[in-house]
Amino acid sequence: MVLIAGLALGIWLVLPDLRGVPQGIGSLNDAVLIGAVMVLGGLSVVGPPLLLSRRKRDRGPWQAGKLLWFASGTAAWLLWPPIVVRRFQGPGFGNSETGLCFAYGTPLMAVYVVAALLAGGWLRKSRRRRIRRSWRETFGLLLGLAWACTGLYLLVNLYRSAWGR
Repeated sequence: MVLIAGLALGIWLVLPDLRGVPQGIGSLNDAVLIGAVMVLGGLSVVGPPLLLSRRKRDRGPWQAGKLLWFASGTAAWLLWPPIVVRRFQGPGFGNSETGLCFAYGTPLMAVYVVAALLAGGWLRKSRRRRIRRSWRETFGLLLGLAWACTGLYLLVNLYRSAWGR
């Protein structure tokens, strides 16, 4: 239920901006990016409280999925308060500095972290023994990979605009 509430919050924050999207390829790309970022942000924002409350019971180190979920959730906790204030003033997610920072910074951060986890061997299957993952770990991995895919989409758009295509 907490995930659904976070998802609803993310959609609520960006819905007025998506209603007035003009037609065109560039505008559609921006709308897709902003919509995906806020849906993923809504799922991420509930991560730190859930993971920290469970941390008191489980003393073991976090695996890659929990790390990814906590990192993206922390970005939401740090950048969403000004976005929420801006939302009460009216639409303007894309016109605010924190909205742009969240929309561009968090997906790119996921690309960097997932690339580092892949290079460091954290995302390989363990050959020694099969480790059973918790739902938090699995959800964090899937969420981190979705953030990384959004970051790759953003990188493709940034490279296309830089090369004039």
